[in-house]
Amino acid sequence: MHDSPSGLPRWGNEGREHKAATVLKTLQQFSAFDLTAAHWLDVGCGSGGIAGALANGVTHLTGLDPQPWPQWAELMKEHSNLRLMQGGYDTDALAPGSIDVVICNQVYEHVPDPVKLIRFIHTVLRPGGIAYFAGPNLLFPIEPHTLWPFVHWLPRRIAVGVMRACGSHKILDANSASYWKLRTWLTGFKVINAVPYILRHPAEFGRSSLAWRSVAIIPAPALDTLTFLSPGFVFVLIKH
Repeated sequence: MHDSPSGLPRWGNEGREHKAATVLKTLQQFSAFDLTAAHWLDVGCGSGGIAGALANGVTHLTGLDPQPWPQWAELMKEHSNLRLMQGGYDTDALAPGSIDVVICNQVYEHVPDPVKLIRFIHTVLRPGGIAYFAGPNLLFPIEPHTLWPFVHWLPRRIAVGVMRACGSHKILDANSASYWKLRTWLTGFKVINAVPYILRHPAEFGRSSLAWRSVAIIPAPALDTLTFLSPGFVFVLIKH
């Protein structure tokens, strides 16, 4: 079920080009092959904004989401190499080892079984294939989907009760994990923590504020050590 009468996600559809550029620049830093000549898969592609923004620069891109979105037809009309299809991480529509690049951006916290999601990514990737895996951090005090502090640290029933008692109409429906929990789920891959690179090169990612430039002077090893406290994670995964 979509989040608004227009069929747009409740978090909006703005900034998809910037997010697509972030995905591409991050993967380019760590990839050993030509990403433009690759078959990409966007798992949990939603309305298809990121997939559409990336489609012009790759050979073929498939988007997969549990529900169809109204924007899909127009995006596929605009991009002949883009296929957007309904399905989840239990689909058999993609052959094992058939994908070069996977995007899994802000998805793991929304699925019933994130471990199965990660296994699916591992299965569809070819050996040497690469994935962009990003999502929120349980330990960060602000829950990013509701912008409420601390509610994601409470048992869900209590958290929802507190929010309703305070008059909130927002829905707490995400289940984020800590840095260490995610690392245990990702053991089937070579895992690269991309957060230090992103923070150390803000201009490459369209960030020019004083805060970003100040963080950029922190040594990469320190940023790597402190990643467990960051608002979110960006991992680059390489299948052995």
